[in-house]
Amino acid sequence: MPAPKLLLHPVDPDAATVPEDRLARELQAIGLIGDRMTLEKTVFYPVGEQFLQLITFLGCSPAIELDPPGDPLELEKASAAGRFCHVFISSGEQLQFRGDNQTRTPRCPRCRSPEPDWKARLQSWQGGQHGPDWTCQACGFCGRLSDLVFRKTAGFGRTFLEIRGIYPSEAVPGPALLDTLASLTGNPWTTIYLRE
Repeated sequence: MPAPKLLLHPVDPDAATVPEDRLARELQAIGLIGDRMTLEKTVFYPVGEQFLQLITFLGCSPAIELDPPGDPLELEKASAAGRFCHVFISSGEQLQFRGDNQTRTPRCPRCRSPEPDWKARLQSWQGGQHGPDWTCQACGFCGRLSDLVFRKTAGFGRTFLEIRGIYPSEAVPGPALLDTLASLTGNPWTTIYLRE
């Protein structure tokens, strides 16, 4: 079952990678995350004491679970399904694409024309068959795949902060969190909502 997620990543896909341990220290210092916990195959961070001050939940009564299950078997299942809020950090030198089967057709950043062939181009790039260059068939704009406008349904980056347990458009990062993240990379961060 796909887990609902709020992902944050630098707006600039060429932003320097932030090492996981450094990002974790900064996020612990502001209270977004707690101490590192281990699942069978991965590591995650439970929410910290300031989580609800750093993430703004929208709507009149969002249903959120902040505490992880105590049973290890249930914890693994609950994490995979995104049944409680917790944080994963992924960081690497390679540019990654993050999207899901709900990703909208992206648009050209210049003329806003849809790019219907984006999936084939992305698969070719991920398979190493073509570079990241892309040309809009409508206006001739030449850029990279990462220039396409996905409207918060996908994105490119090297460092991702993944908060599971947040449904699409249910919450947004607050200014203090965004300022902390921007100070680590020297440029602003943006959000993506996924189910993967």
